[in-house]
Amino acid sequence: MRAGVIANPASGRDTGGRHAGRVKACLEGRGVASLDLTGATAADSAQSVRDAARLGLIDLLLAVGGDGTVHAAVDALAGTGVPLGIVAVGSGNDIAREFDLPIRRPEESTALALDLFASCDSRPVDAMEVSSRGVAHRALAVVSAGIDAAINLRTNSLAWPPGTLRYVRGALATLRGFSPYGVRVEVDGRAAAGLATLVAVANTKYFGGGMNIAPPADPGDGLLDVVVAKDLSTVQILALLPRLYSGGHVAHPNVHVLRGRRIRICDVPGLGAPAPIAMADGEVLGPPPVDVRCLPGALELLA
Repeated sequence: MRAGVIANPASGRDTGGRHAGRVKACLEGRGVASLDLTGATAADSAQSVRDAARLGLIDLLLAVGGDGTVHAAVDALAGTGVPLGIVAVGSGNDIAREFDLPIRRPEESTALALDLFASCDSRPVDAMEVSSRGVAHRALAVVSAGIDAAINLRTNSLAWPPGTLRYVRGALATLRGFSPYGVRVEVDGRAAAGLATLVAVANTKYFGGGMNIAPPADPGDGLLDVVVAKDLSTVQILALLPRLYSGGHVAHPNVHVLRGRRIRICDVPGLGAPAPIAMADGEVLGPPPVDVRCLPGALELLA
């Protein structure tokens, strides 16, 4: 058995490297050879994983970090058949939460992944092909294209406070002077344009450190859930934010959930404020138009 390992090269105080060291020690204790594929950037790591998978150098990959590290792993592995184990030691860990995996327990996560691999018990899950202006990537969790994306981008620029409180701080800063976006959303060829506040395409339920953005989402059903909140005032947004944790926001009369396999989100100049930079799994995707396509069963997950 040969296990590739990637960690977050940008994690503070080298926490990514420290946790990766614990994972490698656990692999060594189980008699498993490890190959460190962490690059200088997430893109470099993903390319190293692609090359290792193509050359048959690894039998499985362990992603040691948060959702951004998992995103890089999914971008590289989707469609290769090489299974992915998640060692969730990040701040949000929404993907690990989706699959009920251990959080901030690297030795336990590593042992679980190895046991599942040894018993040939990986789980096929859907992935997403996401693209902005022709540049395509693979993602696993949620594509954000409304105020959810703007908050995500703002939160990523903040160093404190940790966890969910940082997301709340980012949300409050984003709401200052907020105006709804003019967008056109197309789901499997059916399209509608108007003012929108939140636009999320979800393969899994969680984002933002535990917010249940898409309660019905199932990463094994071959469909994506599109959550759209129409024109909301700042006061309405603030009232709705706490309900995101329970999933109760979907009962709001201005929130709609659609389902489909192919989604396109476009900016409509003049209709409202320009749509923000879109995010995928908490990482920058790019400006609209944004295309999202479900890839049924494209990822083998050790979960």
